[in-house]
Amino acid sequence: MVESKTTVRVSVPPVLEGADVQRSWRRVLTGVDDRAEGDAAVVGPEVGHGAVVETAAGALVLVVDQHVTGWGETYYGGKKYPLMDAAVSLHLVQGDGALKPLWARHFKRAKGAFGAAGLGQLRKHLTAHPAAGDLPLTVVDPGPGRPNFRPGPCRWCAAVLPKGQGVLVGRGEAAQVEHRQECPSQPAEPGTYCARCGVSVAPGAARVVVVREGEGRREIQHTGRCEDHKSYFVWEQEQAQRRADEDARRAEEKAAEEKRARRREAAAEKRRVAREAKERAAKQAAEVTRARVESLAVVEETGRTELYDKGLDPYGERMRLVEVAAVLADGEPATWWEVAAYGGQLEDDVDDRGGRYFLLPDARDEYRRYEYQPEQYRPRRRPRVGAVPCPADGAKHCDNCGTTVAPGGWMTASLGLACDVDCYDAMADARGAHAVRYHR
Repeated sequence: MVESKTTVRVSVPPVLEGADVQRSWRRVLTGVDDRAEGDAAVVGPEVGHGAVVETAAGALVLVVDQHVTGWGETYYGGKKYPLMDAAVSLHLVQGDGALKPLWARHFKRAKGAFGAAGLGQLRKHLTAHPAAGDLPLTVVDPGPGRPNFRPGPCRWCAAVLPKGQGVLVGRGEAAQVEHRQECPSQPAEPGTYCARCGVSVAPGAARVVVVREGEGRREIQHTGRCEDHKSYFVWEQEQAQRRADEDARRAEEKAAEEKRARRREAAAEKRRVAREAKERAAKQAAEVTRARVESLAVVEETGRTELYDKGLDPYGERMRLVEVAAVLADGEPATWWEVAAYGGQLEDDVDDRGGRYFLLPDARDEYRRYEYQPEQYRPRRRPRVGAVPCPADGAKHCDNCGTTVAPGGWMTASLGLACDVDCYDAMADARGAHAVRYHR
């Protein structure tokens, strides 16, 4: 009988160095089929070499390593095939997960490894350590496995694995391909139920996984521990409460923003009213000052401050803004601002620009109206020569004005001779007036 129902973790022996990975195999031995021949008589689930599995203490692990010893030829066609030997060993799982060797033998021919002698040894040890029908077996790590040399569908999830991906399970024509670790999973639909705990799953809390048992099946499982996840209905209530809290928060923020906007509008209106009142008071004071200055004589000018001054043209004409403080005939002071142009050719001329202002903003507006005006370029026009024919002696003359005097030397324009810069510019793109008249 199995020594104990205690499940232990066992490391399956890897393939021996030099052994054929594809033809070597391991099984957890559960029985011998008397009706089958060869290795087909061995009954038990196959496990990968170097895998880590959990099984009951007292289970038997059969290890078969095969080596290529040579090559034989068939009678028909001369096709070569490998000649194999087999190293067979049987191990007993201990309570601490270690493997205790029970029997080992090297067979020169792999075909004879499971003849009468080999199967007899397996039966003997199964009698001494019988396996229970429900022997537990869970693969923790499948190990490196046998490489997949051909594409094919996974035997669990039917996804096609290309060559080089996945591992082979079984041998010969019965060999199948499977994913090395777990088959790919998909997110579970919210509101479906976990197959392990029966609780409806929340979004992102579970996946549809492939369970590698029997024929294989798909079921919904929570990711990680089931107790760490909430049910879909609790999650939905929390989401509804969260949305309500968020709506309340946004409503509060909106109300607070509207309150701040009303405060800003009230403050702006208050500033506008104060500004308009200040402007009205300033205008009223300015009108009072205007009336006093126009009706009373100036007794004494107590101050004249130049605030701004700027040029208006290249000839020295300028404009300034001056603040004037004076005492009028009633003994009270008065202040006004004067904008006036001066300099240049305005000494004896009357200029109507500027004036006297009793509000500084009005004086500034008048001062800013006038900008500097540079002198416009006006080409110097030379006197035209009348209807005079060209000199008979063939003296050089300007094709533009017809003169024969060139103080600066003759210059060549695009269509003839020019006597100075003005004539040269006039003839740059067309013939000169003299050439048009006398040299058609």
